Amino acid sequence: MENNRKMKDFLSSIVLLALSFFVLFESWRIYQKAGKLLYLSPALIPLMLGGILLLLSLVLLLESLKGGGAGARVEEMKAVFRDLKKDPNSFRMLVGVVLMGVYTFVLLGLLPFWLATFLFMLLLMYFLEAGSLVQIVSVSVLVTALIIILFQVCFRVPLP
Repeated sequence: MENNRKMKDFLSSIVLLALSFFVLFESWRIYQKAGKLLYLSPALIPLMLGGILLLLSLVLLLESLKGGGAGARVEEMKAVFRDLKKDPNSFRMLVGVVLMGVYTFVLLGLLPFWLATFLFMLLLMYFLEAGSLVQIVSVSVLVTALIIILFQVCFRVPLP
């Protein structure tokens, strides 16, 4: 049980380290664009939070490496991912998360909102075998239209 926690801490610390570097990088870009002194810049708080996140991520990483090192944690993660591939529910969950990431970080940047949302709904429901192809296409069109009508027309919220 302790090693499982250490493996999760190791994985979490790697993700949090990446996030902290991203926050620090983007904060520095904000600071450069603002052209103000650092203590007057809108980047001050994000820089401080990114630094704190970086420090705490390093503490978590070092704590997770006790009792086996990075090699042991990587082997534990490999074993978990092998088990994840065998369990169909876990695999579906993982593919769903990947599809959400592709929708958020790729499709919304490349395609109009309505098309990206339609494709995401279509792919996710097809992968989850949510019905016949006609039902999946119908629901995807309906949900996309309802999102646009509700948010853009009724609430007047600009969609990406």
